Amino acid sequence: MSFTPEQNNAVCIEFFESAWNEGNVREDLLSEDAVDHSQVGGKTVSEPGAGSFKHIVGMFRHAMPDVKLTIEDEIYTADKVVHRWRLNGTDTGGVMGMPPSGKSLTLTGTTTVRLQDGKIAERWANVDELGLLQQLGVVPPPPGAPGA
Repeated sequence: MSFTPEQNNAVCIEFFESAWNEGNVREDLLSEDAVDHSQVGGKTVSEPGAGSFKHIVGMFRHAMPDVKLTIEDEIYTADKVVHRWRLNGTDTGGVMGMPPSGKSLTLTGTTTVRLQDGKIAERWANVDELGLLQQLGVVPPPPGAPGA
């Protein structure tokens, strides 16, 4: 069965909103050998199946239990879907192994997904980790930036 770009986009929206906003990684929307080519803290977390997806979502939902994903832009064609997104949440559990800051954080990024037979087969994400580290006070803002 062939899926339209619109149907593929709808699968991605359903998967990512369920995973991030509810903590429910929908394995039924992933191909059996789906690969998440995520990079966290400079390390690639890439394994087939739902494990990598659950690891990434679980890590951030533990750090920010009130996390909320908002999709800002959607681009889709054939078997590829690209979303520019924003995550907002309060750091009560410690982001990326750091102590909890209690700060309200905004994390932005872009995710590219390849679908096969109406299921997510691969995912790549580019995340503004520098912006996150600046919000946490680990890295100073650039000279002349607000609050610098």
